[in-house]
Amino acid sequence: MAKRWDAGGRLRGMQLSEKIRITDTNLSRLDEAAASLSEKREALLCEKVRAFVSDISNEYPEDVCEQLIRDEHFPERFSEMTERQITVPEDMLSSAEIASALRTMQHTERVSLCQRLAHINDRIYKIAASRNANSWERDYRSDENEPYGGAWIAAITDLVKEEDHIEDDTAPDLDVRAPRPVGDRVAYLRNTYTDRAYSRFQTVLHHTTAAYYSDFPGVCEALYYDRASACILPMENSVDGKLLRFYSLLMKYDLRIACTCSVTTEDTDVTTRYALLRKNVCVPRPAECEDWEGLYLEFRAVLRDEHPLSELLCAAAQYHLTLVRVDTIPMDYDDGERTYDLIFRAQNTEDLDSPAENGDIAAMLTYLYLCVPQFTLFGVYLAV
Repeated sequence: MAKRWDAGGRLRGMQLSEKIRITDTNLSRLDEAAASLSEKREALLCEKVRAFVSDISNEYPEDVCEQLIRDEHFPERFSEMTERQITVPEDMLSSAEIASALRTMQHTERVSLCQRLAHINDRIYKIAASRNANSWERDYRSDENEPYGGAWIAAITDLVKEEDHIEDDTAPDLDVRAPRPVGDRVAYLRNTYTDRAYSRFQTVLHHTTAAYYSDFPGVCEALYYDRASACILPMENSVDGKLLRFYSLLMKYDLRIACTCSVTTEDTDVTTRYALLRKNVCVPRPAECEDWEGLYLEFRAVLRDEHPLSELLCAAAQYHLTLVRVDTIPMDYDDGERTYDLIFRAQNTEDLDSPAENGDIAAMLTYLYLCVPQFTLFGVYLAV
C-alpha cells in the first residue's frame, strides 16, 4: 500500500493544513450566504407575527394573551399555520440529512414565533425597521437598572393570570364578614427543619403567623380551604431525590410553588428543598428580595412521540433557560405519551450590553401553551 505521508508528516502533493484551510474558506463563504438567508427568514417571521395579531387590538397586552396564546383553540391553528411541506429533490446528495436539517429549522421557526408573540405588546421587545428588513430588537430602557422590572412582571402576569371569579350577584351590598388578618398565615407540619424553612421564607413574606398541623394532607387542606394563605412542603432531598408523594399532594390540591429554600441537617448532611405553596401562580419580584439564589420555572409536560423532549430542551436553550432537573413520571399505561417534570433556571447576565441573554420565561410559557400538548405550570419562583 502506497504511503500517503512523507518524512515530514505532510500529505504527498499538498500539506494537510492547506487542504483544511481551503475547505474552511469555502465553508465560511457558505456561512455568509446562510446568514443572508437567515436575515430574510427573520423578516418573513415578522410578517407572520403581524398576520397572527392583525385582528387584535394592541391597546392591552392581555388581548394577545387571551385571544391567541391562552385560547384553547389557537394551539391547533398555530401548528397548522406553522407547518410546511418539506421537499428535497431526490437527486441531491444527502437528501435525508438535508430534510432532517430543514425539519429542525422549522421547529426553530416555531420557537422564534413564540418568543415574538410573547412580547408583541410589551416594552421588552419591539418590531423595528432596520436598514435591510424588519427585525426584532430588545428595548430595555424602561427597565434599565432592573432585569426583572415592570415590563417583565407585566408580561409574566398576563401569561399566568388566573380566570376571574365572578362574584355572586345576590350578595348584599354591605359586606359584614370579618376582615381577613393582614399578612400571611403559613401552615406546616412542625419540626426543627421546617421551622428553619419557615424562617427563610419570612424574608420574602410580611407579617406572617405560623399554623401547625399534624400531617401533610392537613397542611394542604388548610391552604385549599382558605384556612391559611400559604403552606410548606418538602419537595426533594439529597438522598431520595424527588419526593413524588409530595408532588402528588401538590397535584391533588392544585397548589403552586411560590418560593423554595434548602435546609441541611447537621448530623446527616442531608439537604432538603422546601417549597412555599400558594393556591395560584405568583409572579415573583426579585427586586423586593435582598438575597435570592435564582429564578426558576417548573412544570410538568406530557409529550407525545411526535413532540420529543429534545425539541422542548432546544426551545429552552434558545430562550437562555438552563435545565436544572428533569424527572420521568411513571404512568400506568403506555399510549405513546411521556410525562416529565422539568425545572429550568433563568440565566441573568445583569449585563446591559447584552440584555437579550437573560432567561426569557415569557417566551417559554408561550411555547408551552402553543407547542406542548399538555402541561401543568407548577410555578415561577425564587430560591432564597
